[in-house]
Formats: sequence, C-alpha cells, structure tokens
Amino acid sequence: MLSKFSMAILAMAAFSCSHAGAGEQRARTEATPLTNQEAWQIYEKYLLGWNATSEQQQAKLAAEVVAENVAYSTPRHESGGRTTIIEDMAAFQKKYPGGHFEVGDVSAHHHYALLTWVMFKPDGTELARGHDEIRIAADRKIVSVITFAPAVLKP
Repeated sequence: MLSKFSMAILAMAAFSCSHAGAGEQRARTEATPLTNQEAWQIYEKYLLGWNATSEQQQAKLAAEVVAENVAYSTPRHESGGRTTIIEDMAAFQKKYPGGHFEVGDVSAHHHYALLTWVMFKPDGTELARGHDEIRIAADRKIVSVITFAPAVLKP
C-alpha cells in the first residue's frame, strides 16, 4: 500500500508527463520573440501595401506579410481578414491618391508589437498619427492587427 506522500508524488509525475508536450506544441505554433528591429521590418512591409497605388501590388504585399485569416479590427471594422485589409488599402489610396504611411516607433514584446503609424498627404504634410498592435505567428506573418484611431495629445 502506498502512503499519501507516495501517491502525491505519483500524481505529480503523471500530471507532468501528460502536460510535457503542451509546451513543445506551443513552441512550434507560436512565434519566437520579436525584436524591435524585426517588428519594424515586418510592419514596414505591411505599410508598403498601404502605400502601393495598384490593387495588384497591395494584394501581393499583403499576401507576403499578412496571414489569410488575420484578425483585423479597426474603429470602422469589428472584424475582418486579409481581404478587408486589402480593401482598406485601396480605399485609402482612392481617398488620398499618393498618400503614404511611415513607421513612427515600435515596441516589441514576445510575439506582439505596438507600433505608431504616421499618415502623410501626397505633398508630404503629416495628416495623422495612430497606433497598431500586431501579433506575429511562427511563420513571421501578421495574424492580428488592431488599429487605433488617430492619437490626440489632449482629449
């Protein structure tokens, strides 16, 4: 007959064995931590899609950096995927032909990054600043974008 202490040790060992693969599974499906430089590069490529004037180029760039089933949330959209992002890219260029975005700053944390976008009119005048939070998958594609409305200095 086993003592209560021995039974507790066996129970802990069984729990440990049954959950040993969980961490390994997460490691295969989650991205390794992003550096600020890598997050900047991924996001900069994402913004190239917004800056592209042809819808074919927008779709091509989006496919390279954004997962097909990306979770996309903006003040205008509660949810959407890559198609919605491409539609928004085209709408931006229709509203501001030749307008563009640049990265303002970045702060990466594990597989998330918080980035500032800066929107410019075609003449180079700054129009607005806002923020995006992105999440990156193991394949280094964006799987989540949360776009915040333009920032205000004083509410």
